[in-house]
Amino acid sequence: MTALTLPADHTLRRALADEVHARPPAPVAAPAVVSCLALYETQAEAVFDCVVQLAQRFGVAPPAAGGGHAIVNLPDVRVKWERHGEFSSLTFVRPLHEPSSLEAMAHYPTAFDALPGDWLAALPGRTVSAADIVLLAAGDAGAVPRWDELGRWFNREAMAGSQVLDEAALVFTDFMLRDEGGEAGAGQAGRTRWLVLDQQGMSAAQSARVAQRIIEIEIYRMTSLLAFPLARDAFPQLNRIEQRLAEITAATAALHGRGDPKQTQDAERALLDELTRVASEVERSVAATSFRFSAGQAYWDLVQARVREFREKRIGDLRTIGGFLSRRLAPAMNSCAAAARRQEELSARIERASALLRTRVDVAREEQNQQLLAAMERRGKIGLRLQQTVEGLSVAALTYYLVGLVGYGVKPLKAVWPQLNTDWVVAASIPVLAFVVWSAVGRLRKRLMSE
Repeated sequence: MTALTLPADHTLRRALADEVHARPPAPVAAPAVVSCLALYETQAEAVFDCVVQLAQRFGVAPPAAGGGHAIVNLPDVRVKWERHGEFSSLTFVRPLHEPSSLEAMAHYPTAFDALPGDWLAALPGRTVSAADIVLLAAGDAGAVPRWDELGRWFNREAMAGSQVLDEAALVFTDFMLRDEGGEAGAGQAGRTRWLVLDQQGMSAAQSARVAQRIIEIEIYRMTSLLAFPLARDAFPQLNRIEQRLAEITAATAALHGRGDPKQTQDAERALLDELTRVASEVERSVAATSFRFSAGQAYWDLVQARVREFREKRIGDLRTIGGFLSRRLAPAMNSCAAAARRQEELSARIERASALLRTRVDVAREEQNQQLLAAMERRGKIGLRLQQTVEGLSVAALTYYLVGLVGYGVKPLKAVWPQLNTDWVVAASIPVLAFVVWSAVGRLRKRLMSE
């Protein structure tokens, strides 16, 4: 077979082709527990270095640097590190031995127990999400655990669950944080609980995909909610700006038809300055929140997509996971979208009000310019008349001086030619000299005007 030679690769082709394999699910087979941790406000490299140190601590070959994920197999737990855009995630998979049934569990399992406590405490960044996902065999196919069994680990009032993946498994959670003691709270060790009961003997790959979807729902629902405090804080500021914009618009309308043009122009300039200040406040708010709002919407879209992939089926009167998130999380995300939309609408309204005020100021300025041009034209006409008057006086003055010079020049001729009447000579030179001077001044004026 003849070897094929293709054109040179695009510089990003290999990286883009590998992107679809950047976050493979960590294989897991029931019974097992999968614990996840999302770290915010830290560099991904710093978390990766901690994973390398953990591998060295257990005498395991450290993962190779580079790439978006790394897996380390420790004696009792598998550790997976992943790089994300804003955070880093760690997934820990630990097999369960005895007990491996829901009834026999003395405490809710966690994979964090298999890790050194000092190593966990030394991880960089801040925890934005942490969860324990327990995967067990369901026992009788299609059987749903009793409420007293689930009530040991979940809050019934907040509980959600459903059959997923065409009834392949049962999934339960209450989305509540619990500390080490098991009580609902918000301590530093707080984690949410998920329970997955395998009804059809899922393969390790299928169980891994279920766990991966749960991890993404858990992490992305928290990162999407990071936008909600910003939206809640932005509403009072937007209300104040809207009220001030309404006052400026009303004041602009009230200026129409005011008698004193000078006062009107001063008021318009003052309103335009105030509108510019209000616009700067809106732009500052947009700059501070636009990324968080757009990121929150993107994370919320991912949460909804992962829930749809579950293909949920209701269990009795228990609310589904998608229904719980839609009722509890959708209003917060709608508030973020409403805040972003109000920011855009405020910017557009301020731009229209600014354009209106600028138009009024420009019209007033044009009127002033027209008045100034008319005054300049009047002064030009007056100057022209003065110039013509000065030119006439100049012609008369120059003629007078030249006639005087002629008189001085012909007086000596009388001694040589007694019959010469010098007075007539001087009188005859007056019109000639006046014409010459007038012509010379006219040519000089024309030359200057042409330049």
